[in-house]
Amino acid sequence: MDDSKDTELRRLAGRHTRLIYEAVKAGVVDSLSPEDQTLARATSEHMHLKHVHNALEFADVRGTEPYEIEVNGNVVSPLAHVTFHAVVKGQIAADPPVRAAFEKMVATGASAHHAEHVLAALFGEHYFNLSRAAQAGSGVEEARGSYYRKIKKITRDTFFRRKLLRQFPAEHVGLD
Repeated sequence: MDDSKDTELRRLAGRHTRLIYEAVKAGVVDSLSPEDQTLARATSEHMHLKHVHNALEFADVRGTEPYEIEVNGNVVSPLAHVTFHAVVKGQIAADPPVRAAFEKMVATGASAHHAEHVLAALFGEHYFNLSRAAQAGSGVEEARGSYYRKIKKITRDTFFRRKLLRQFPAEHVGLD
């Protein structure tokens, strides 16, 4: 994508994020589309985190520049974290295997938020693998199959589920 299109896309995405934030602050989330309500719920659950708040509150100052921070030597986006929560919330609502995995983690002691972190990590890996497969022109179905095998394994395999819950933290390391 050329720079002008990339800049315009970032401008529009930033504007959308700001509108969601304003709806949350004004308490008018119910007036949003169902997809935007999901993003608004994820946003409201993270507004107490300093870096999420700063990314949202100062979006007009940032313009089209991404808000990224360094956490343990990695560059991360607090808004990407919120977006992944929204994606997972949407999957839980619409995708029975993902819902079953979420419910199993919660039923066995994980908080709903921690379970979303685990599912978001798996989705992130899946998204990366799908993108790579699409660029290569093959392997999309294999990537999808791998993702759903892991999702289903959460519901069946106690050791796998515990491993994932230990691997991905419940707290927001570096975002607060």
